[in-house]
Amino acid sequence: MPAPRFMAKEQIEASSALHDLRKRRRITIAAFAFVTIFLLSGFEFGPSGNGRTAFSLEGDPTWEAAMIVEAEMPSEMRDVVLFIGPSWENEGGNILAHSVLNEVVARYDEVMSNEEITEHFATRYSWQVQMNVTGPWAFANTVRSIMNQQSPVSQQIDWNGSTFENASSEEINDALTRLFSIEMPDGSHPYAASISGLEKDGQGVWTGSASFIFGEADMSSLVGPEGEYSLIPEDTKPFFEEWEIMIDDIYSRPMTNTGEEVHVWSYLAIDTEINDEVAQTLPLIGISFILMVIILGVFFRDIRDVAAASAGLGLLMGWMYGTQAWLGYPQTQISSMLPILLLALGVDFSFHGLHRWRAMANKNGGDEEARLAAAWMSIKELRPALGLATITTMIAFGTAAFSSIPDLAEWGVLAVIFIFEAYLLLGIFTVVLRSGNKVKVGDPQEKFAAKMRKLAGIQVRKPMPFILILLLLTGSALAIGQPDTDFNAKDYVDNDSRMMRSLEVTELTFEIEDKGEPGYIFVNGNGIDLAEYETLESIQQFMKKMDENNWTYGKDSIVDMLVWQNQLVKQGGPGFESQSINNDTGLPSQTSDIQLMLLDIQRNGTYDPADPRSMVTPGGVAELSKINSETGELEMMILPMKVGIAHDWPWMTDYKAQVEELIDQEVILNGDQEAILTGQSFQRYVYVNAMTTSFQSSIYLAVVACFVILFIVFRDVRLSLLTISPVIAVSLWLYAGMNIAGVSLNLVTLQVASLAIGLGLDYAIHVTQAIREQKNRRPDAGMERWTEGMMGHTGSALIASGFTDIVGFSVLLLSVMPMFAMFGKVMIAMVILAQAACVFILPAMLTKWGGINVKSAEELTA
Repeated sequence: MPAPRFMAKEQIEASSALHDLRKRRRITIAAFAFVTIFLLSGFEFGPSGNGRTAFSLEGDPTWEAAMIVEAEMPSEMRDVVLFIGPSWENEGGNILAHSVLNEVVARYDEVMSNEEITEHFATRYSWQVQMNVTGPWAFANTVRSIMNQQSPVSQQIDWNGSTFENASSEEINDALTRLFSIEMPDGSHPYAASISGLEKDGQGVWTGSASFIFGEADMSSLVGPEGEYSLIPEDTKPFFEEWEIMIDDIYSRPMTNTGEEVHVWSYLAIDTEINDEVAQTLPLIGISFILMVIILGVFFRDIRDVAAASAGLGLLMGWMYGTQAWLGYPQTQISSMLPILLLALGVDFSFHGLHRWRAMANKNGGDEEARLAAAWMSIKELRPALGLATITTMIAFGTAAFSSIPDLAEWGVLAVIFIFEAYLLLGIFTVVLRSGNKVKVGDPQEKFAAKMRKLAGIQVRKPMPFILILLLLTGSALAIGQPDTDFNAKDYVDNDSRMMRSLEVTELTFEIEDKGEPGYIFVNGNGIDLAEYETLESIQQFMKKMDENNWTYGKDSIVDMLVWQNQLVKQGGPGFESQSINNDTGLPSQTSDIQLMLLDIQRNGTYDPADPRSMVTPGGVAELSKINSETGELEMMILPMKVGIAHDWPWMTDYKAQVEELIDQEVILNGDQEAILTGQSFQRYVYVNAMTTSFQSSIYLAVVACFVILFIVFRDVRLSLLTISPVIAVSLWLYAGMNIAGVSLNLVTLQVASLAIGLGLDYAIHVTQAIREQKNRRPDAGMERWTEGMMGHTGSALIASGFTDIVGFSVLLLSVMPMFAMFGKVMIAMVILAQAACVFILPAMLTKWGGINVKSAEELTA
């Protein structure tokens, strides 16, 4: 009778253990469900987004100067720029053809007939017709206005012919001849200069290849406090680019009816274009998800394994987007790539977790208690490898969080959080969820595992050929070097988009390379009045030298306006007349006189009596200077300049140094007054420098931090160095390959090294840790058996995981955004190289130098 009592007690204990395991599983799943609900609520209760401008660099003096100018000297107007030029992929037609001029003015009339559009256009002075105009004004509008006797220029060219609407082609050509013949005192022909590619054909007919269409939006009406639109997306009002799109929709229609191969291009709605392309790319994440699930099915061949892993991946997607919603981070091009990265990492976790769980559950009988217990045992056994891989990957990705570039810093923060979430969901939740269902007996990949074990034997017996391959490739990569850093719009936007085609046509048609692009020098008084004669006279001399060096476009500053105002008053114009004018400079020598003249200019604007085209409105004055409206003190100003080769970074470095040296030599500043080079060209320049700095620092920080973590866990310097060295080699291989392929470093590709270290080290840790586990289980088996054991289990899972990653990343090749497509190519190369280095070369290195097959002092004593 004691036996039955004993058996009953054993059954009770077993039942109790099963009950505890079931309870533990239910509590775990409930906890994950609670966290899921909380994170998903971020879509409803989280911040709506900070509306930060993409590609910004907060805290940098150049960017700070630009932001101060925007805040303190805001433009009352916003340029609305289009241009008519050749249609796509042809030599173009004649934009001065009668039919084209008619079509352009018809488009203008259509725009101006729409009150939703016209109410936000500002009136501006046009020198071409010497009167105020509004809307997107083209050269065709100028011709019509003059021919219709609506401009003072009509009398100046003695036009008495037909109106524009009734004119023949010959009369149009006659009017053009008269306009192009107008010559200024300096010998220039302003009307002829406004047409690119201007020529006369053999029959005396004027032809032109391109010309700008220019308008100005009233910012107060458009996006002011009472404005209809918002300056940033995700606001309570519609984004102002919706207004620009209404204009662009009219002008972007084909002009085939003109008989000329011409088209109107534009630079409107740029942010909308980028956001639309990001939105078009997001569905690819879903395709990637589906393909990864299919690969999981091929590997596991059990719908229950696939369902559990798919549930974990699906929850990971929700957790990631919910977390981003709670943080209020905007959806940028960079952050949009993280989900695919984390899907790949999550698949890696699920392969290892489910593979180990299934082996342990089958080994212990496969019943419910064995399955439930195997879940926690496999999680515990994999914790050294998966936990270490998670930490090092978080470190490698997280180094971007220290970047001065907000896009990269946010990417780093999100990556750290997302990686931890991936470990929780795919390394723990998926296994616990799967343990509730029956386990399939046997390993469907046994044949593949046998081949992997055979390869392991070759690596251990003949390690040197594998090591030599690593050394040769790494040496070649070091000799080739890394690619240059760049900031090219073609890397970020669909090259077939209207915006990119507009840019390309502009470069070809207007010879932008020869003309450079605008920049400016921001002179900030920092509380000290700049309206001092010595300061203004030094700036005048400085700008003359800038002009002599061909470093300006001849555009005017507030100093020039003071000279104009003096001449204007002397000729009987309104305003204060100074008695302290210096005859050499044309500037008042008394500060009080300068201040009074500045107040006149601020209130009324001014112009150069010798050139009516130079008229500056009070709004234009406010865009170039900040004048105290009560005292006349000059608080800050900008000095326009030309940046000749803005895309050439070495040239920019030298140019910036030369201008700054000239400022130091010529410009007299007092106290805290400062002069800073800024504008979009210089902002891009410092942005690229920041990218390069971020790239270098992230690599060093990731390598050092990951090595420290490896050493803490392995407690072996040699083993830590060997584990991380193939990953560093992969980074060098990747950048050498990019250099050979002519791929530059941009916001995405500069992260390749960190990604290679993060994901590659994940592979390497699994290899090293699996061999150590094999040694702990069978201490007398030897290095060959340990490596074979690793290859049969961990190696097979790594290969399957890598193949799934490649399939997932290949979907990005379908993206319309070059940055996403390039990211896909680089990541595919990275996975292949990392797999090769860690699975096929690392075991050989560990055999040769790892010392794993040498017995420790404890083992010898035992």
